Amino acid sequence: MKKKFLILIAMLIVGGLVLSACSSGSSPSLRGKVYYNDSDSMVYNAEVLLDGQVRDRTDYYGEFYITGLNEDSYTLRIRKKDAIEDYVDTVFPEVNGDLGIIRVDPVADTTVINGQVKVSNLTLYKDSELSGSSNVKSASNFTQPNKEKFVQDEIIVKYDNSTITSASNSVKEVQGLNIAKKMNRGNGELVKFKIPKGKTVEEMIEYFSQQPGIEYAEPNYYVYPQAIPNDEQYEDNNGIIQWGSIASNLEAAWDEQKYSNSVTVAVLDSGIIPDHEDLEGNISGGANLVGDSGGNNDPRDYTADTDIRDRTTQTNGGSHGTHVAGIIGALTNNSTGIAGVSWGIDLMPVKVLDDTQNGNTFDVAEGIYYAVDNGADILNMSLGADLDSEEVPSHLTEAVEFADNKNKILVAASGNSGIDSILYPAAYPEVIAVGAVDRNNEQASYSNYGSNLDLVAPGGDFDVDTGILSTWGYYEDGTFYTDEYYEMEGTSMATAYVSGAAALLLEKDVAPRDIKDRLTSTAVDLGATGKDNEYGYGLLDAYGALLNKKIAAPYVFAATKNNNVITIASNSTRMNSDGSYTLSDRIIGDYYMVSWRDINNNFEIDGGDYFGITDTTEDYQPGVVYENQDIDMYYVTSSSSAAALSVEGIEKLRD
Repeated sequence: MKKKFLILIAMLIVGGLVLSACSSGSSPSLRGKVYYNDSDSMVYNAEVLLDGQVRDRTDYYGEFYITGLNEDSYTLRIRKKDAIEDYVDTVFPEVNGDLGIIRVDPVADTTVINGQVKVSNLTLYKDSELSGSSNVKSASNFTQPNKEKFVQDEIIVKYDNSTITSASNSVKEVQGLNIAKKMNRGNGELVKFKIPKGKTVEEMIEYFSQQPGIEYAEPNYYVYPQAIPNDEQYEDNNGIIQWGSIASNLEAAWDEQKYSNSVTVAVLDSGIIPDHEDLEGNISGGANLVGDSGGNNDPRDYTADTDIRDRTTQTNGGSHGTHVAGIIGALTNNSTGIAGVSWGIDLMPVKVLDDTQNGNTFDVAEGIYYAVDNGADILNMSLGADLDSEEVPSHLTEAVEFADNKNKILVAASGNSGIDSILYPAAYPEVIAVGAVDRNNEQASYSNYGSNLDLVAPGGDFDVDTGILSTWGYYEDGTFYTDEYYEMEGTSMATAYVSGAAALLLEKDVAPRDIKDRLTSTAVDLGATGKDNEYGYGLLDAYGALLNKKIAAPYVFAATKNNNVITIASNSTRMNSDGSYTLSDRIIGDYYMVSWRDINNNFEIDGGDYFGITDTTEDYQPGVVYENQDIDMYYVTSSSSAAALSVEGIEKLRD
């Protein structure tokens, strides 16, 4: 039901949306939002003046932010010609101060229209098409893994290339010391030891650090998957939408590049359910690197274990690796299950997490070496260790640098603790660090953030709406439950979207060294303008990355429609990143509301664009705020009816 508010006068209401004085360091600053009247309509592009000087303009969210102030009084004026009545007040900025909010009415002959642009998904699957959907089980008893910092009975020791000592000599010299695993990359022996009973990790590190021929000794830090399963149970005949493909602009991307037949993505994770109906055609090789090898495992042979199956029980969350792999490369266009980001890709499962969802940095390092040695192009690491900078283990750093020097693309999760700290390996500069957004393109409540964050991608948020649907399964009482589909939330899921997009770029012959820059430079800017700690460079835009251009948000305007001719009848605004819009102009009469994302900027509605128009007209009048004027916007193909439309009055859109 539309709400209309007759507008009488401009007024200031304290409360609700906040205009506040915030600190930039210790210097006073002003941050605020300007809204029309009692509505949810933001005032866009209004001038914000202090003592007669324009210091900022409101953005699409109605926000402004002014820094470099002092604690003296200022005359604040907010104005927008032919749109709002000027607002004037005296303000006193202070560090962390709060001045209330400003709400204004438009001038008497201005119409204000707001609503949501709802992008419709071409990738829609019904439960009846998911052969395992009726068997989706609840994961309400999911147990979080042990959150200890490092393995209590292991240390990692790196020997130099001298012949002064060796792991075998150390075992002879220290009673109760045993070799669990070792590898030699040609620059010295790297050994995982089981330490003697009664000894602590700290004591053994101190011992080895004092021995000749030792390059370093350090703990074996735990790593954990970065996903949380949902405890909902799907009901038959409900539509399941892969909304992540909308948010990352995949439908349009697939018109440019669907397949990644020559690309291999190593999924360093908990293993996989290899005979899942929506995965089995895309599995290529893999190894199980979890556990001990008795000292006989040379990482260049990897003969210890090729069993890549994930035996995680339902109680422990089911197969995290299967869920991640499905997002990257589930079989697509096969009338079954879900659509992976990259079609026809080779998935290489590298098991580095055990069946209780625990892993360690030694096994991850070994997994990196394995993936590189066996031809992986991209390494997806939907896992991480929470480490301070002084704790970062050299054995993991060396593995990451090795992969980077081989021109491999490394993608990792920022973490799921909702704190200002990026997990490792995501925090390495050689790695693409990925955070998560919810269905509204807002930072997910759990998503870690910080200066090392590169970009964000769909991860879901059960506190807001929904998670990410993908392949799944679990192991129970000796039986694999294989053909399942399930929702999870987490930066794990977001990481998989970025890896899939990177595969599309590689298949498009983008050089590996250019992938990170291509993804970040074309991302949709969210939050503060430019790179910020919460969103990095912004939201993954697979289509923009393939085109190598930063695509502008859709236009929104009022228009008439006569047969196949759309005539623009108002000024235009742009859709906000959360899908909302506010249009203010003198609009009188019956008009449709139109949204249009002109991808190639040719001012013609053609294949590759997005276009939407309301089903009916509205009789718009000045001095009224119209809410909930929502628009369904669809991707345009060359055969779409929208491609037959022509647009008149296009000069109103030209900046």
